[in-house]
Amino acid sequence: MTTLTEPATGRPWQEVPATALDSIDEVFERAAAAQKQWAALPATMRSELLFGLADRLGQLTEELAEIEARNTGKSIRETRQEAARMPAAVRYWAGWADKVTGTTVPFHPDFHTYTTREPWGVVVGIVPWNVPYIFAVRRIVPAIALGNAVILKPAEETPLTALRLAEACREAGIPDGLVQVVTGGADVGAALVEHPGADIILFTGFHETGKAIARAAANNLTPTLQELGGKSPQIIFPDADLDQALDAVVAGVFGATGQMCIAGSRLLLHDDVPDSFLEELASRVNQLVVGDPRDESTDVGPQVTARQRDKTLAMIEAATSEGARIAAQAQLPADPELADGFFTQPTVFTDVTPEMSIATQEVFGPVLSVMRFSDETEAIRLANDTEFGLAAGVWTSDVGRMHRMARSIKAGLIWGNTYRIINDMIPTAGYGQSGYGAEGGMESIASLTRSKSVCLALEPGLPSYIPRLPKANQS
Repeated sequence: MTTLTEPATGRPWQEVPATALDSIDEVFERAAAAQKQWAALPATMRSELLFGLADRLGQLTEELAEIEARNTGKSIRETRQEAARMPAAVRYWAGWADKVTGTTVPFHPDFHTYTTREPWGVVVGIVPWNVPYIFAVRRIVPAIALGNAVILKPAEETPLTALRLAEACREAGIPDGLVQVVTGGADVGAALVEHPGADIILFTGFHETGKAIARAAANNLTPTLQELGGKSPQIIFPDADLDQALDAVVAGVFGATGQMCIAGSRLLLHDDVPDSFLEELASRVNQLVVGDPRDESTDVGPQVTARQRDKTLAMIEAATSEGARIAAQAQLPADPELADGFFTQPTVFTDVTPEMSIATQEVFGPVLSVMRFSDETEAIRLANDTEFGLAAGVWTSDVGRMHRMARSIKAGLIWGNTYRIINDMIPTAGYGQSGYGAEGGMESIASLTRSKSVCLALEPGLPSYIPRLPKANQS
């Protein structure tokens, strides 16, 4: 049994049974059986069921938003927007279910050669605690749209929206066993990863955990697709729309309490960007309302776990000891009911140098480090001066510069004059410690299916260019 703690109060509020390790074989058996029947259905039928799921999730928007806000500590305004976006994501994948086709390969006139795309079978999805509902939808829906079954393991701390999503799948007529949510800690995750019934593993989370999963999966040669951490820069040139850039900087690192792999946690400012930009940034951050996530006036809620809060506080202290200067810091909530919540003050550091821990390590909290640069070359060097490469933002009105920066920055997703735009049509992938394999749009079709080639002779026999071996002597 796992006891869930409400991040805003620090008090336990619900218990969730953990999946028994000795039941994992049965979970895989149910998934494999359901997948065979599901893949045999006409693709249009799978599509219709997924359109029904989209409608059901639309009906559950407010319920899912409230669950997510209480379980994760994210503001209700943010979780409501997230929940409202998911029906459209489901409809997007419902539309793909009957549109995945192969190709013909005209390599020789005596042979009819074609390719097909087939589902992997049983997909194991492991999702983190920061955006559990969105990640659950993105792990489950594309996979089943393309004919797979899914075994999903949410983070031990935030399983509730994933469990409600699985229930919604059943309510929409998705067959039993096709979508299963298993709960528990690292031992349950390890059992899934090491199981020979896993056909492919999709993981989102901490990069060191991703490495451990890859090592364990290698024992069965199980392929993995991983979206890991980030240390993303927002790069601002003086010719940018600075008002819009300021909005994006604040939303890009303080939204979701900074607990985003795509968080724009490094602000790179050109020397000619006026000091008034930083002054306004500081003013905005100082005025952020930190408080109860279910309060409509709250801008920043608590962090999801006490452990993550403590890590963020330790990194703030380390940055100060290394010489970075706190330029802005929002106030913690005064409400005594929230005194034991996992709150961290949204913080802006200036006087940051590239070697400081605050500039190199992923904080995963509401902390922004600011550095200056003099030209494009230095901006690119600073942007790439990290082991991560997930996302980046570039702000400039110079179209040529925008393309040069996008070409030179080592990251899987580049935003130009905007930030934090995520959509199921847009592929995402990582460089370096940010993972490998792409998801979204056509990339998900390639990742969640495997290719098979079929070569048929129009007349029986071998082509002329294959040498014939001598026949055996006959006595």
